[in-house]
Amino acid sequence: MKNLLIAFVACCLQVAAVAQTKIEKDLQGTWKMTEMNMGGIFVNATTKEVKLSKEVESKITPEMRKSFNANKQLVLDKIVKSRVSFAGKKVNYSIDGVEKAGTYIVKSQGDAYLLTVTGTDGSQGTMQLAIKDGKLRIVNNDDKGKAEMVFTKIAAK
Repeated sequence: MKNLLIAFVACCLQVAAVAQTKIEKDLQGTWKMTEMNMGGIFVNATTKEVKLSKEVESKITPEMRKSFNANKQLVLDKIVKSRVSFAGKKVNYSIDGVEKAGTYIVKSQGDAYLLTVTGTDGSQGTMQLAIKDGKLRIVNNDDKGKAEMVFTKIAAK
């Protein structure tokens, strides 16, 4: 029985290692951002839609509404220009005009994965990661709030 348990554990570890290798292989290439949901603001660059959550809607003033409407295209343009590229263990990204480079590691966590990025400047961030239906989904939940980003691959490496 003990040998059977050891074989089962070894098999589970092998499956986890293969799954992790597959996700790292699938990550390789350049991805463009197509959707973002942050702070109650949802942006879809494909449909050119920018929406506010009910909570945000209830808190904005008429002046804020006017500013929001005037800046919709600027927000869409920033999303359309946002990219992330994975090559080997290196990552480069340009999101909302912020460009960074570094290395990354992926660790499995249940049905999802954790992506830890270490920037060349020493900064480090950990995000949830999933690839489903050809879409890369990254959820960053830090002291600045929660941001959910969806990317579509535009170039394989």
